[in-house]
Amino acid sequence: MKIEFSLHFGNDRRQPSSPFPDRKLAEAAQEAIDNARTQRSLKTIENYKTALRAFIRYAGADFPLRQMTGDTVEGFAHWLREQNVCPNTQSCYMRSLRAVLCQIGERKEAEQLFCNVFTGNSKTEKRAVTPADIQRLRTLELPADSYFSRARDLFLFCFYAQGLPFADAVRLQWSQVSEGSLTYYRRKTGQRVCVALDPLMTEIAERYRLPDSDKLFPCFAPASEHDYLSQLNHYNRALKRLAAMAGITHKLTSYVARHSWASMAYKASVDLPIISKALGHTNPQTTLIYVKEINDSRLAEANHKLLDSFR
Repeated sequence: MKIEFSLHFGNDRRQPSSPFPDRKLAEAAQEAIDNARTQRSLKTIENYKTALRAFIRYAGADFPLRQMTGDTVEGFAHWLREQNVCPNTQSCYMRSLRAVLCQIGERKEAEQLFCNVFTGNSKTEKRAVTPADIQRLRTLELPADSYFSRARDLFLFCFYAQGLPFADAVRLQWSQVSEGSLTYYRRKTGQRVCVALDPLMTEIAERYRLPDSDKLFPCFAPASEHDYLSQLNHYNRALKRLAAMAGITHKLTSYVARHSWASMAYKASVDLPIISKALGHTNPQTTLIYVKEINDSRLAEANHKLLDSFR
């Protein structure tokens, strides 16, 4: 494979001066990643490491940084496509590799190397499921106290709780429940969100209540950031299996509960600013991402009523 892409490594269009030091890629990149640990989240660091491993498989651990050119980056992108890596994952690799290289060499020159590769986000499949799908999941017969049963309960709780994010759900405490409401601050935005407790939510939460724990879901509460990522991966794998068991054709992930609640609320004529507040968005434009795929027949109906006054 390296021989096939060796032209991308070479000297056909080498820059007259390199923005990188005279070092090998693996060593310099690992040093840059280690230095970034105090400034970046564990998930971001893991993305850096994953992208580096992929590039090393393509170019080799002993790849000289001074040979890094735009051709090299384009060759890596082509190799990823050959490996059937999806476009958004390719983009994540490219952004991560770019961030690492910017720390190693001159930022502007390093960024220029990526001007001809995809670093955006392509349109993905619809993430929301239907009310019928939620009902299939609710009524799915599962062994009591199995991991599948717990994953199903957490997913439903997140859906019932106005699209509660997984990252916030697994850290909820009973001390956040007061006078029939659950109040939390989103880890991602810091926004305060208040959710009125519905009997459907209370039934699930009480099922996992322990006398010696303040956690709403002690079975999911992460012991560390690394443990959180492990929990999330395990949870998403379980949701994928649950979708198959329940006959749900759409993919189930931790994000689907959130997107589904937003989509159903919008279809139920809940105003966009209210949905935005329920989701804890700091920018209503973010909320549009959750509902923009909906075929908005209500817009045509509203316009029809407006024009009635002119008829």
